[in-house]
This record gives sequence, C-alpha cells and structure tokens, in this order.
Amino acid sequence: MLRNPMFAIIAIIILMTLIVDSPLLNTALGNVVNSNNKAVMLGFDGGWKSQITYAKPILDEYGFKASFFIVCGRVGTQPNWMNWQDIAELKKDGMDIESHSMTHSNLNMLNQNQLDYQIGGSKQCLASHGYNSTVFAYPYNSGSNDPTVVRIVAKYYNIGRSGTEPLMFLNCNGFRNHPQTDCRTYGRDGELNYANRYVARSLFFDMVQIKDSFNNTKIFSDFVKLVNSQSTYNQGGKINAVPLIIFHNVAWITNRPSYTNVGLFGQLMKYLYETHFKVLTYRQLGYNTKTNTFYLNGIS
Repeated sequence: MLRNPMFAIIAIIILMTLIVDSPLLNTALGNVVNSNNKAVMLGFDGGWKSQITYAKPILDEYGFKASFFIVCGRVGTQPNWMNWQDIAELKKDGMDIESHSMTHSNLNMLNQNQLDYQIGGSKQCLASHGYNSTVFAYPYNSGSNDPTVVRIVAKYYNIGRSGTEPLMFLNCNGFRNHPQTDCRTYGRDGELNYANRYVARSLFFDMVQIKDSFNNTKIFSDFVKLVNSQSTYNQGGKINAVPLIIFHNVAWITNRPSYTNVGLFGQLMKYLYETHFKVLTYRQLGYNTKTNTFYLNGIS
C-alpha cells in the first residue's frame, strides 16, 4: 500500500515512464489476438477487508484464484483489515496466502534486527496460523535494491516480489533499461541484478488508474493493452513474459489512490475470462536454479 506520499510520487513517475513510453503497450485494441499463450498473475496487497468483501466474489464468479499478501501484524486489529477467519475463508476457497511483512515498514530504513522481524517474523506469524508463505512482497517496493535486505528475504522465502514493470520476463532478459542474460541474483560485477529470484517484477495497478485520472474507459483500455503486451514474447505455446498485477483496496469508490472501483474490477476480470487468459497465483511462479530462470507451474 503506497501510503507514504514521497514513495507514491516516485512510483507514479516511474510507472508513467514505463507505461506511456514502453513499446510493449503500443498494440492497438483492434489488433489484439487472443490465444492460449497468455497468462496473468493476480495479487492483492495489505490484507484489506474490502478484498474479501468485494474482490473475492468477483474472482469466485469466474473461477479465478489469486494471491493475498498479508501484513501479519495488522490482521484483526482494525475493521478495515481482514481477521484470521477471513484469511481462513480465502485459503479454504483455494486462494494463496503470502507475506507482506509484519507492519508494512520501509525496509530501506531498518537495521538487521528490525529486518529479521519484518521479513522472517512475518513468515513465522503466518506459519503459526497454518500458512506456509513462500513469496515475500516488499512494502513500498523498498529494499529490493539492498543486498542486506535481499539476503534476509532469501533466507526465509523461495521468491521475492517488487515493482514496477508492466511485464515480468521469465528469463529476465527483456528489461530495456536493465540488460541482463538471466535471473541470477548477482551480476558479473557483483551487484544485484535488477530482476532476480528475490526481485520478480510486478505492477501496482493503482498507478495505472492514477495515470489515467481514474477514467474507467481509459483504465480498461490500458488494462487490455497491458495484459496483451506479452503476445510479442509468447510464441509457439511457450510463455516467456507475463504481467504480475497487484491491487489494493477494491470498493465502491473512485478517484482515490490505492482503490479500484468494484464495477471496473468486475469488467477487468470479465475480460480475462472471456478472452481465455490463464489466471495464476504467485505461488505458481517457480525458479529453476540450474538455468537461473523463472517458470510457471501448474498450467497446461
């Protein structure tokens, strides 16, 4: 959840550069060809009550499963946040429960003990309630560029997730401004690679809505372009790139950052259903340590 104004402004600037100028999203709506080579991962950050109240019934309508990244220390502490019964209902219905830290702190500002608490403590907290989290989402996208933070994420999780890219390339070699040949954690220079096992690149959909001034027609159009932008890279039945999309609140609200209107969310999910996208959870993102590439599991 982008609650810090400074990080929100930075994220908006980054996203506008990525989406407005990216050649990935230049496909005209009339030229979109739907195929079985398309997938999308859906995630929800923060453990907001609105996600189970409004988003889940729409997901259920289309038979979609998604990942819910829980801020463990918040659970049940305020009416706006899910309680453990809500999370149990999600899990019972086949949803994926993953980690989003203990208190949603900026990891770049913490010492070693605090990082262990936020990252490892969250995994332990979820485990104590019966949830084996294998994916960690960086709060505010902070920390994924810090080797100390990444080492702690690697200690507790199989995969880490940060932002802000319209597509995640499974072999990590398609990021125009960050050339690399695979997804290994460190490059030849010893520096962290932009995308790696612990920094799978996702997109906060909230930023698309802000860019489009909460105009639902524009937002829907950009969503269609975004999810279809993978077509250039996915040929011959093989998926090489996939959008990893993150939502926050879903409610009968518009014109508010970090909120997606329920009616619009329903239209987006209907589009994915009617055009036969494979809708995946983040747990279906695997990592091959021999080839240093990501792969999608559990799909045909």
